[in-house]
Formats: sequence, C-alpha cells, structure tokens
Amino acid sequence: MTEATSTVRWAILGSGAIASDMVQILKQLPNCEVLAVGSRSVEGAKRFGDRWGIPRQYGSYEEAASDKDVDVCYIATPSLRHPQDCLLAIKNGKAVLCEKSMAPNDTIAKEIFDAAKKANVLVVHGVWSRFFPAMQKVRQIIDSGEIGEIRSARASFCQNDGAGSCSALLETGIYCAQFLQWVLEDKDVSGSPIVRGAAKTIHESGNDEHVTAIIEFPSKKIGSFECSLAHCSDRSATIYGSGGVIEIPFPFWCPTTVKVTKMTGLGSQKWSEPELYEFPLPADIASLKTEDADASSPGFNFCNSQGLAYEAAEVNRCFREGLTESPSFTTAQCIDILRLITEIGNYA
Repeated sequence: MTEATSTVRWAILGSGAIASDMVQILKQLPNCEVLAVGSRSVEGAKRFGDRWGIPRQYGSYEEAASDKDVDVCYIATPSLRHPQDCLLAIKNGKAVLCEKSMAPNDTIAKEIFDAAKKANVLVVHGVWSRFFPAMQKVRQIIDSGEIGEIRSARASFCQNDGAGSCSALLETGIYCAQFLQWVLEDKDVSGSPIVRGAAKTIHESGNDEHVTAIIEFPSKKIGSFECSLAHCSDRSATIYGSGGVIEIPFPFWCPTTVKVTKMTGLGSQKWSEPELYEFPLPADIASLKTEDADASSPGFNFCNSQGLAYEAAEVNRCFREGLTESPSFTTAQCIDILRLITEIGNYA
C-alpha cells in the first residue's frame, strides 16, 4: 500500500484515439503523472509524446512497460495485442488498465488474471461503464425495490462503423453483456448465467458483424441484447421490474441520465410521472491544448470521454490501496462476461 496522496505514474502503451483521450484525463487527475509512452516506432512515440507533453518516449511497448519508475500501464494497443501487452506489463511488475476487450475469450482472460495474481499486481479491464455514477444509481434503485422484482433487461449497441474490422461481440457486445450482468446479477443466489439463444451474421472478413443473444440469469431473470458494427440502433438499455421500468438512454454504456417510471393498476396501465436523475460529467475535466508547436485543441475523440476519469481514478485508488482488483468490476465478473461472449459466439 502506498500513501493516499502519492503520485501514480502511468505509461501509455499505444498512441491512437483512445490513448489521446485517456492522456487528457490522466493529466487532470490529482497526484497523477503521465510519465511515458510506448509506440511501435520511435517516430510514433515522439509524435504522441511531444503532442501531449510526455517526457519519456519509447519506440517499443517493451521499453515503456519496463521503465522502472512506471506504476501503471494503460494498454491501448491494437486489440489483438491486448493479451500479450497485459502479460508484458505484468511481467514487469506493473499494474494494468487494459482497454476492452482485454482478451478474445475467457480462457485467455483467466491466464492474464492468473499471471497478475502470481505477480500480486492490479489488473482492471477497461469496461468503463461500471464506474459511472449513473450506473451506481441504477444498482441502488434495483436494490431498493423501487420498481419491484427485477425480471428482465435489454440493451442495444449497434453502430454503422467498423464492420469487418473486428468482432461486434467484442467491440460493442461486451458493453451489453456487462450491463446485463450488472443489473440482473444477484449475489445472494448461486449459479451462473446461461446462454439460451443467439444468432449472428458474418462479414466477409470472417468477423461477426451483427449478433443477438438471450441469456438466462439465476432467479428466473432473462437478459437480451443486440450488437452490430453494420447498422445503427438507439443504443439504449432498459430494466423491467414487476412495478415499473428503469430506462438508460443513449449513450447507455457511458450514461449521464436515468429515468424511472412506476407502473401499477389493472394491466400495469397506471403510470407514475417519470423520475429523472441526471449525472453531469466531471466539471473539472476538459479537453486540453496540445503541447507541441501547433498548440491545438483537438478535443475528445469519443462520446463522454470525460467519464474516463471515473475509471482512471478508481485505478489510482486501487493501486494506492494495494488492491489487485477493483471491487466495482472484479476478476470473477470480468471472466464471466468473457465466458458469456465466448459462448454466444460459439452458439450462434
């Protein structure tokens, strides 16, 4: 365990769009330093490092991960490299925050977590949804019984972007699966969720581009989701209870709004006035100017990227407290989500 106010020093492995967003976040967190960047070339590391004022610039991921002064490695390399780069950081005794998906299946994810356990280092899978205050509010409403007994939930994450370049299940489906786990999991009931049905279409590249799935959770709860990289949806999620519904509108995977509507009477046709809960993004986080000669303001690349601050702050907290997993997204939960993703891919 380190001091609660000690500086946590990060290395960024990768120099793409999500890495740019995360660097801007980390540079604004208290007692946090972006010390190093590793890229596939010296030129790439220098370009990214100069742009964001990162002092140590390495032309390989290995050099960045082995920097003796680095505490945490943020894995933002191409997704097919995530497992080997997680293991690289772990081998060098670094804590890890890995962008999703950290592994293509639960078997490889378990190998990563087993290595982390042996090395006694923190590993967090960057499914950032878990750390948003709105998601915590959703769980609080469920636990309060405000909408009665929860029986089912659905999520949809379809975008017309990237079809064929990667698996829709691993790119957007993982957000749907983790949402269903978050709202339908009952820690007081034994048993694991079971895939009861799935269908998919395959891009000519061989990757799935559109997937739907039905999952049965313990306590007679049913979850369903649809994900795609070939067409659009409203990208919302809904939880259904015996006495009402909870709606999370776009973007449900990085939410700032929760709506609760209670339903009673004959045929559940008496609807209450909806209760709306708003959770603004962190007011003290903004896009930064670059530190190179251009001194431009490129902004963030992704929707609600300011919310990466919740995830990064949790990693800093866990590191300082000497934890090897985040209580908000445990090793077991992560492996179970990737098990579901694997089984859905095999089922369809």
